[in-house]
Amino acid sequence: MCFGCGPSNEHGLKMKFFGNDDMVYADIAVPDYLLGWNGVVHGGILSTILDEGMSWGAIFLTRKFILTKSMTVNYHKPVFVKDMLRVESEINERLSDREASMTGRIFNSKGELCVSSTGVMALMDMDYVKKLGFMKEQDVDDFQKIINSHNAL
Repeated sequence: MCFGCGPSNEHGLKMKFFGNDDMVYADIAVPDYLLGWNGVVHGGILSTILDEGMSWGAIFLTRKFILTKSMTVNYHKPVFVKDMLRVESEINERLSDREASMTGRIFNSKGELCVSSTGVMALMDMDYVKKLGFMKEQDVDDFQKIINSHNAL
């Protein structure tokens, strides 16, 4: 049911990610009900897309569960609803065993950089996630299987 990537959330973005050893990406056309004004995607939706992209980048590239610690967003060009966007993320630096610095970018269908972000992600092993108690234990185990597989995305 995740707003960003959940396939069952009828109001969500339903982002699907792909990746390699260096980066994670998704293609998405934002639906018109998420506009700000005059066909421009709401800035909060764009920051959500970047947060989701950097999160899945950190998950896939570190094989850890993550939570966003901090995030900065820079808006360079307007983004329009229904335009096919490319969202990319990669690790800037592995700060420690428990933190990674990430970069995220949104490009429009012309390949122009529209929005960029940096963020610090808290990296957690699954035992710690279980201790926090915000996920069912079976969901944590299922998530661990997914991120450990070669087809994590």
